[in-house]
Amino acid sequence: MSRSSPEIARITLQGNRPENQDRFLVLQQDDCCMMALGDRLGGHPRGDMAAQMLIDTCEEMWSTTRKPLLNPNYFIQQCVLRAHQAIVDWGIRQNPSVTPRTTAVVAILQEGECYWGHAGDSRFYLIRDRRIHSKSKDHIVANEPERVIASLLDSANPGAITRCLGGASQNAAPTLGSPIPLKEDDIVLLCSDGFWNQLGEELMLTTLHNAMPLDNALRMLGEIAEQNGIGQSDNITAVGVRTGHDSYGIGQIPITHDEESALLLAIEHLNSLINKNF
Repeated sequence: MSRSSPEIARITLQGNRPENQDRFLVLQQDDCCMMALGDRLGGHPRGDMAAQMLIDTCEEMWSTTRKPLLNPNYFIQQCVLRAHQAIVDWGIRQNPSVTPRTTAVVAILQEGECYWGHAGDSRFYLIRDRRIHSKSKDHIVANEPERVIASLLDSANPGAITRCLGGASQNAAPTLGSPIPLKEDDIVLLCSDGFWNQLGEELMLTTLHNAMPLDNALRMLGEIAEQNGIGQSDNITAVGVRTGHDSYGIGQIPITHDEESALLLAIEHLNSLINKNF
């Protein structure tokens, strides 16, 4: 069913953890959208603060930056790096000092394109026509080159995070994906590992492309993920946007290079005619 407006949904569940330390946001302004999600790293105190600082930094930068963003990739990078520094500084100020850490995944939808970046194992998905069109690659030991693995302290654990915000990490810069031209009915999904790791991707695809509202689909997937945790479920968080035919610049027809050149020639010709008459 065709829709003009975007459909926005989110789900966050505590699972079997003592508290929910995942954080997320979705913000819209001037036909632009920002999505962000942070998942604290286990084994490090006050991960909830690290994830919250990511969200606070994203929200502050979004509220003070003109839309549409001139350079979305740079904006995403700065959100992550500024949040990283804020987390490190906050940890140092505590007595005793602490080293909270969080993953990060951020997406910007504007002018008919999706920009995204991530650090850690919280994932970005762009789902189109019941298929995974684009997907982030987890920053974990198993995905690193052998020369990098040899230098890692936790190289024996293939699932150990190799990039995150906070702590003593010098490797907080996000991996930035290539901009993706958006189409109507695309689903942009950000999720913590408690969501994707306790679900199969085939189930995700089938459920998300069911006729039900996106909010219902995410809630159903979240509850299934929690059940699949079998009493040991992690925090579960996902935020999704399903695009409409007239949202985030999708309905705008971009001007090609040839069309732009022809337009400039026409303007130049018009200016010459005007100048002859004066």
